[in-house]
Parts: sequence; C-alpha cells; structure tokens
Amino acid sequence: MLVLQSSIARVVLCTLIGSTAAFAFEDTKVLPKGVRNLSIRTVDTSFNQTTDPGGMVEPLAHLLYKDLTFAQVVRDDTKLKGALLKGFMLQNGLKDEDAVGQFSADITAHLTVIAPIMAYGLTPNLTLALATPFYQAQTKTNVGFVANQRAQSLMALLAKPENSQIANGREAAMKLSDAVGRLNNKLSANNFQRLDAWNSSGPGDATLAGKYQYVNNSVLALASTTGVVLPTGRRKDPDVLNDIPFGEGVWAPFAQMAVDEKLPQHFTVNQFGKYTAPLPGYKSVRTITYDEPIEVGSVNANYKEGDKVDAGTSLRYDPSFGLVSGIGYAYMHKYGDVYRGEGISNDSKKALQRWTDKTAHNAEVMIGYSTVPLYQQGRVPVPFSLRASYVKQLAGRNMPVTNLAQFDFDLYF
Repeated sequence: MLVLQSSIARVVLCTLIGSTAAFAFEDTKVLPKGVRNLSIRTVDTSFNQTTDPGGMVEPLAHLLYKDLTFAQVVRDDTKLKGALLKGFMLQNGLKDEDAVGQFSADITAHLTVIAPIMAYGLTPNLTLALATPFYQAQTKTNVGFVANQRAQSLMALLAKPENSQIANGREAAMKLSDAVGRLNNKLSANNFQRLDAWNSSGPGDATLAGKYQYVNNSVLALASTTGVVLPTGRRKDPDVLNDIPFGEGVWAPFAQMAVDEKLPQHFTVNQFGKYTAPLPGYKSVRTITYDEPIEVGSVNANYKEGDKVDAGTSLRYDPSFGLVSGIGYAYMHKYGDVYRGEGISNDSKKALQRWTDKTAHNAEVMIGYSTVPLYQQGRVPVPFSLRASYVKQLAGRNMPVTNLAQFDFDLYF
C-alpha cells in the first residue's frame, strides 16, 4: 500500500528542527577575537497532524485509512478456491472492487534534539562555529481494521448450512478478523519492519559555519554566514516505514545574509535570508510505485534533495539590566527532491518525489536573561545567557504540524 509509505515518510520533516534550521531570531553579532562560546540548544516537539498539498490540516496517519476489497481478501487463495469464492460473490451481486472494511491508524511522533554549538572569535569580525546535534526520536503506530456491513452480509451468506461455501466463509471471516496481522505479515515477508512502536537515538547532521560582520555602528549592522551541513546523521531506513531519519546523507552548502537595524530604547529589528543547496547524493530506496509499495525491491539511486529557502524578521528588546526578549516570523520553502538513474523506473521516481516540496510559516516568541551587559560593566564574574523560545506553525504545506519548545544556554569564556 503506497499510502503507508507516503504518510509515514512525512515524518522525516522533523529533521528541519535540528541545529541547522533558521529560526526567527537571527542576528549579526560575532564574538570578540579570542573569545569562545559554548551553546547548548535543546528542541522538543510532539505531533500527530500534518498538512496536505493544499495546506489543510489532517491526521498524520490519514493516508493509512484505506479500504480492503474482496479481491484483496482472496488474493492469496489458490486459483480454485479463489474462483469458487468469486463466483459465489458474483451470484450475490458483489464485485472484486467492493470494500469489505477499512484500515485506520493513529501515528504520534516525538523528537528531542540536543545540539552543542562551539564558536570561536577568530578575528574581531569573523566567528567560526561547529554544531553537532544529537537526536532522540520515537513513533507510536496503532493500526486497526473495521469490517463493514457488506462484509458482514457476505459472511452470513457463506455461513448458511445449505451453502457449499461454508468452509471458505469461515476462512474469509478469519482473514477479516486478522486483517492487521496479515498486513504486518506481508510487510515482514517483503523485508519491511512491522508497523509497531519505533525508537532510536544518535548523532544528526553536523554544521560547520563562519560568520563575518561587515558593518556595525550605532544604526546598522550587516553580517553574512556561510557554511556546510555535514552528512554525519543516519539516513532514513527504506525498510522501516515509520522511522525518523537524523540526516540526509549529503553535503549541503548554505549562505545567509542578516541585517540588524538598531532602534532607540534597546530595540533591534532583524531581517535575514538563507539559501541551502544540497549536493547530489546516492542512497538505497525501495522501488515503490502508486500501485505497489510493498512487494518491491531495493536499488541504489542517485538523487538530489530539493534546495531550501529560509527568510524571516524579528523585533528584539535587550535592555542593559539583562532581559532578553522578542517576537519573530520565519518562512521556509523546500523544493521537491529529484531521483535519477537507470536502476529506477519512471513510476518509482514519481512515487518517491511526491509531496517532497514543503512550505512553512512560523511565529516565534522568546524570553531570557543574559549577564553579558553586567559582565561588561564588571558587575558579574561569568558571562552567560539563558533563553526559552516557542515556535508555533501558522500554516504549512506537506509539513507535519510541529510546535516547538526551544531552550538555549550560552557560556562565554
């Protein structure tokens, strides 16, 4: 069932909340020469909803709501047994494509990312940084099946004493009562992991970046950040439908420009734009199609993850007594992935590329405390800051609905 793989695959979008994501509160600040900064960023989210290509909110598992037809019930029977049962169905006005019930499911995902970020002021204008996120992820998947009135009527007909199909009727009833088990058995037979609870932890894609400040005066500051995402995280396992990958497995260079406009009374307005261009990669994929997503093999395919655009603006208030606060807006658009190579059919390419373009609009609020102003005045011995942020998704397309809680601790030395 293509719907299984397509729906679960959307969970991979959680990787957007790692340390490489562009949040609303970007700025142009760099470290003084020789100063080091250790930042610990923690991001936490749970979700069970997603948005479709039109931006409508749906349950994350909505594509798992799939009908089971009469033809699928007798599909594994012998030719003779299947022909007898089909003949009986036709005599009673039932067709192969008629549904006997519907699968339903509930998927809940939880993700925590802890990202140590080490930065160093190489010159008065240039700061280098390395982020190494660590992921803890789990998904809970509950699949059910409910037979409809048509199936119940068929079972009643098959069970009548005068009916020669009574044995087949009992067998069909057993199949319906264990529809979920048969689905999991089919997955196992094709080397997929069963649809059960899943969890994993490990390192994500690291980020190496340099930030250069061109201008910094009483009115305006301008800085650029360039860097690359390193393929250090675990890719999606093509044999596990409900896993969450910790990386894309490709090098992804990026560049960002940010402008700070300094206002009276310790207010600052920031605008930023960022572009990420992942390089072509190579990975193992299942050769799924719209018609057959389970009884398929695996191939090593060339692919190009879609480029990503981030942009946003924020208003911050940083008075001299140490309060840190602000509100902001961030926009993200990711272009669709592209698969290439002779080892993968056009039908598989279309199925793998579906729903890989994504858009998100997020609002963010932040509050915290910093001793840096007091340290500069000689009033405290250690410069550090604590910040808590909340990111709410305002709208999205092909995106899970993820409202994020983020905590940052910064120590300067």
